[in-house]
Amino acid sequence: MSLAILNDPAPDAVVARLRTPSQEWVEACTGEPGTFFPVIDIDNGGYQGKGGVVGWTAEPAEIFAGHYGKDDVIPASCGCIGVYGSEYHLMEMPTGEISVYDPNGWDSASGMASAHEFASAAHAGAAIALLAAVVKELDRLDDLEDEEVRDESLEAALQEFGDFVQALPRDLDGAHFWEAATESLVDHYEP
Repeated sequence: MSLAILNDPAPDAVVARLRTPSQEWVEACTGEPGTFFPVIDIDNGGYQGKGGVVGWTAEPAEIFAGHYGKDDVIPASCGCIGVYGSEYHLMEMPTGEISVYDPNGWDSASGMASAHEFASAAHAGAAIALLAAVVKELDRLDDLEDEEVRDESLEAALQEFGDFVQALPRDLDGAHFWEAATESLVDHYEP
């Protein structure tokens, strides 16, 4: 069984939507009205978009110190828009680019900015929306009563999602986001 969201109307169209998502597409994926950044938790996908540190405003000079060259511009401010495990997704202002920050790990707990995960706020919001839509479809497969059919369907769907993630163009790669999402989905749904 194929994941409809990855093939509606075609895989290339999904990639195009990730590049330039419409508000309507984000809302259709998540079932939630709002901005390009849906304020949602995706439990089975391991994404926290509400509560906790979401909304926290970071001190960029502290977080990014030592990770940018002397000629680079440190962001004016950063806001936490979501959390994967110990990794905070920070939106840098004014650019809207997303970086990953682990307050507990890399660089002796003094903070770390990864390479930018997404080129713009719209990319990151669309990625969250796509993950929410994939989880909805996996939940439906997980509810199938026939255990053999359920296991085969979930295995095929997880493989399809993994292949889709591996084939994402470099400008949409968002390695930390998609690696964490794939691992979370496999851990939760794998037969």
